Amino acid sequence: MHKLTLVWQRILGFLKRLLPSFTFELKASDLEKRMSQVFPIKVKKLIFVFKISDPEVILPPGGLNRISIGMSIKVSIPGLLAAKGRALVEGEVDYDREQGEFFFFDPEIKDMDIHGLPRRYTEEVRGLFEAIVRSTLGDMSIYKFNQQDKKQKYAKRLLKSIRVEDERLKIQVGF
Repeated sequence: MHKLTLVWQRILGFLKRLLPSFTFELKASDLEKRMSQVFPIKVKKLIFVFKISDPEVILPPGGLNRISIGMSIKVSIPGLLAAKGRALVEGEVDYDREQGEFFFFDPEIKDMDIHGLPRRYTEEVRGLFEAIVRSTLGDMSIYKFNQQDKKQKYAKRLLKSIRVEDERLKIQVGF
């Protein structure tokens, strides 16, 4: 068994020299392009109609593997009420190795400011908006490796780490 372990360590050492690690760097604008395919989102919940648009990806400096999405919100009760504002939703970056795809996972509302919304509706609207965010943005694809690109095809199988650093999503691959 000890000899087998030594042989395996030598094989891994050889592969590490042969296949060096490298890092893909994605800017917020790269992720916004992919996300903008989902927006605008229009949903009716109870008596309210929500329209969510204008996604803006924020990659905080040194934010581990969490990203934020700022967005515009319009809330209305047709014929009675129209209010609008902004929200900030934060979530994790999750990876599906089989698909070679990254997802916005476990979204959480960090800030929500809607002007023109009567106070009596605030909690209800926030709860409904949270449900919409979880159902429409939870598990939203934010990036997928291109299987036609040899480097990205290799990267799909050998993901080492995902982190947000220097306002970029850094995807490190290799042994």
